[in-house]
Amino acid sequence: MKSLRFLKFVGFAVLGLGFITLAVFVTMSLWNALIPSLFHGPVLTFWQTAGLFLLSKILLTGVGPHSPRRSRSEWMRKYHEKYGSGWRQGEKHEWNHGCWKPDDKAPASEQI
Repeated sequence: MKSLRFLKFVGFAVLGLGFITLAVFVTMSLWNALIPSLFHGPVLTFWQTAGLFLLSKILLTGVGPHSPRRSRSEWMRKYHEKYGSGWRQGEKHEWNHGCWKPDDKAPASEQI
């Protein structure tokens, strides 16, 4: 039983590394196909692209063990506290019946 669990762990680790390697290789190929010819930029090696991937992960998502889903739910909770939950009904009504309708009292030259 423990050997099966270990084999699953090794299998998922290999799949994860394979996926990361494939993502880095695809990014490197796209970069090297487009950037040097369009912007006269540098040609990247595999390890430079892997470093760029890691840097973008750190800058865009952070390093801490927080969940992006949790931060979104906190934002939504604060938004609903501030604006209330009734705004959704008015918004749905506007979208269902058209957001903009010409004013009947406006002159014909102003109507589109």
